[in-house]
Amino acid sequence: MISKKTLAVTAFALLLSQQSFASETEGFYFGSGYYGQYLNYMGELKAKIGDKDAADTNKVSINDRDAQNTEGQLLSKYKGYYNPPFAANVALGYTGELGSNSYRVELEGMYSSVKVDNIGLTSSQITVSYLKENGNDSNKGTYLYGAAVSHDQIENISVMANVYHHWKSDRFSFSPYIGIGIGATRMTMFEKPSIRPAGQLKAGFDYRINEDVNMHIGYRGFGVMGNNFIFQAMQKAVKKADGTSSIIDEKDALKEDINVGNQLFHTHGIEAGLTFHFASKA
Repeated sequence: MISKKTLAVTAFALLLSQQSFASETEGFYFGSGYYGQYLNYMGELKAKIGDKDAADTNKVSINDRDAQNTEGQLLSKYKGYYNPPFAANVALGYTGELGSNSYRVELEGMYSSVKVDNIGLTSSQITVSYLKENGNDSNKGTYLYGAAVSHDQIENISVMANVYHHWKSDRFSFSPYIGIGIGATRMTMFEKPSIRPAGQLKAGFDYRINEDVNMHIGYRGFGVMGNNFIFQAMQKAVKKADGTSSIIDEKDALKEDINVGNQLFHTHGIEAGLTFHFASKA
């Protein structure tokens, strides 16, 4: 059985081999890879009720779906735990020479899905709820509004335009690279899709396996700007001025829009993949 030490020495020897990048493959290529998302972050959620900003975020809570009160996590304090499940990409690009180094430009398609655990809640089915004073005279009271939604996963289907710079060396068979990309993503959150601008930053090492195939491994940071999702909130219960409370029949309940969103969602992780070159020249 080959020991881990032997494998490590062999891998190190390959990286330090004398294969020259002076004959870097140049031309069009197809690539594919896997992206492991290990750190995910969603900015603070904020709400807009009807056509007014909910400046007092204490009015809006995240509860279990069947909650009949506002004892839950405040919207401004709500946090989910984002598991790193799966992301994959395909790309079509071109590699060219840039002085003693090289560059790559590509169009990339990526799919990613982040599993959400709603901390402190029993399931992915949740209620966004708030209290609001409505009515006048005998009908005046404090009404509980709620919108039942699902927060099970965050999904992105993205198209990105990327540019990379590679630092080559005649001494080593690998080259460090850095890349940047901009594009758009169809983001699905709370089971509602929206098109948003997206950007990413990459850095890592590219290794030339043979004349036509390269492999790479490195860091990828991916971010989406602006996420706003509109739900229809419905009156659930009322507490009258005389202290009496009652559940409101759905057919008699008033409805209004509540807009919930944040300004940033981003993921960080390690990606690895292969590029297959159509043609090459020395």
